[in-house]
Amino acid sequence: MNHHAPPAAPAARNRIRWVLSAAIAFAVAITGFATAPAVAAPSTTGIFADDLKPTIAVDADRAAVELGVKFSPQKNGTVTALQYYQGRGARDVTTATLWTAEGRVLARVSFSKSTTAGWRTVPLSTPVSLNAGSTYVVSYHAPKGGYPAIARDLGVAKTQNGFALTAGAGVYRYGQTGSVPTSSYQGSNYLVDVVYQASAAPTSTPKPTATPTATPKPTATPTATPTPTATPTATPTPTATPTATPKPPTPTPTPTPTTTPAPPSTGGFTALGRSFPNSATTGVPAGTTLSAYTGPCTIQAAGTVIDGKDVKCSLRILARDVVVKNSRITGTIYADYNDGIGSFTITDSEVFAGNGAATGIGDAFFTATRVEVTGGTRSINCYANCTVQDSYVHGQWHDTSGVNHESGIRINTNSTLIHNTIACDAPDFAPDAGCSAALTGYPDFDPVQNNRVENNLIVAGSGGYCAYGGSTAGKPFSGQTRDIRFIDNVWQRGTSMGDGGRGYVCGWWGPITSFDINAPGAVWRNNLYDDGTPVAPAN
Repeated sequence: MNHHAPPAAPAARNRIRWVLSAAIAFAVAITGFATAPAVAAPSTTGIFADDLKPTIAVDADRAAVELGVKFSPQKNGTVTALQYYQGRGARDVTTATLWTAEGRVLARVSFSKSTTAGWRTVPLSTPVSLNAGSTYVVSYHAPKGGYPAIARDLGVAKTQNGFALTAGAGVYRYGQTGSVPTSSYQGSNYLVDVVYQASAAPTSTPKPTATPTATPKPTATPTATPTPTATPTATPTPTATPTATPKPPTPTPTPTPTTTPAPPSTGGFTALGRSFPNSATTGVPAGTTLSAYTGPCTIQAAGTVIDGKDVKCSLRILARDVVVKNSRITGTIYADYNDGIGSFTITDSEVFAGNGAATGIGDAFFTATRVEVTGGTRSINCYANCTVQDSYVHGQWHDTSGVNHESGIRINTNSTLIHNTIACDAPDFAPDAGCSAALTGYPDFDPVQNNRVENNLIVAGSGGYCAYGGSTAGKPFSGQTRDIRFIDNVWQRGTSMGDGGRGYVCGWWGPITSFDINAPGAVWRNNLYDDGTPVAPAN
């Protein structure tokens, strides 16, 4: 093993094309302005363009993960430095490694941690020779996730800047540093690179710039997922915060775009002759007079009833069988699964979770019926043992800080969603804010099990995909997903053309991903677009 001593500190990135003499190549940080290479002196290059930046600034994934790129140089040469893009959310990053494809360490360097966003260059004390045509991996370790990524940038094989990249060249491995990363997720690029000096003199032909086309993130998740868990986002989320790569749906013939259904005079959205909840059929019933709520915001008395009240605080439920009805909550309502002592029903009510990062209704042991939820970053979190019926979630917070991901309803364990209208309509805002999906199920932190999703309207435009089915490949609990049932649901096609002209398919890439029809207990039956065309399960 060739284990190199750490340098004092990584330098600012400038991989090309500053010509250094052999005498100063490793004594001076690689900084300065790019210039045309001198004819007589060797120059360095890298796999990616100097100005490449992530489309997912901070993946939602918070698990420890090794992130890298697998590459093959087309000429013999030496690696003089390792590089990675430091994201503002990737904390305590202090190691980078150069590996053979088989997992032998060729170089490993340590450096001081930083949260300043941008490329970092870590010089090697001794250059490492690479052979043309052989495969190598360069990676860094993100012990707390939160890494940056570019979703679907490395989904196809390509050759650029003198390096060959296979499809899925962006690789990751969860856990502590020690093994070469080998898994890939939906073509994610984790922005890791080398400074490479080829043996042959460079030609005068400028190298192409590998700048990807910006696309909406999926999350990877918990993402990019990672996915970039686009949401994952973007998504390892290895998006997020990854395993076998779910492939994007096959392009379909372009149908005539549909519009958001207008509520008929009787109330409710209509699709395929069926009526679904909207603002007229949910929330505080018309004619109800609300009075100010003056009770406690932490409910500790079993059987407490809040009826016809205007509640201006967040309710924490620490007692059994609490009832909220005919009321408006400016705040949130919450029973904690780990506390195990609270349960509630909320009926004919409105919840406005505010203009900030918050979940309107959560997390366990509750039933919500005819409730309208707006604001916050996530309308409802069904972590465990919950039922949501005849309700309408939409109007999530527009995060102009560019940090937070939004979603409609998240399912985890023992969730039942029946006859709801589920939307995520918060607009995107650079660099990272926007909708992950209307409906999300992520196996990042817990198994996704025993969830029933039936007779819901899933609104178009709700992220990269409109729904995640709980089987995202490469997540810590991916193999434990079971008993996920999607029955009689309707997806809006929407009015925005999907990626690559694939048609009007609800989300940028499609209606659903991460649903494994072969998982134990999986049911997929009579799920349709709003023009009557069948929606296929996709993983």
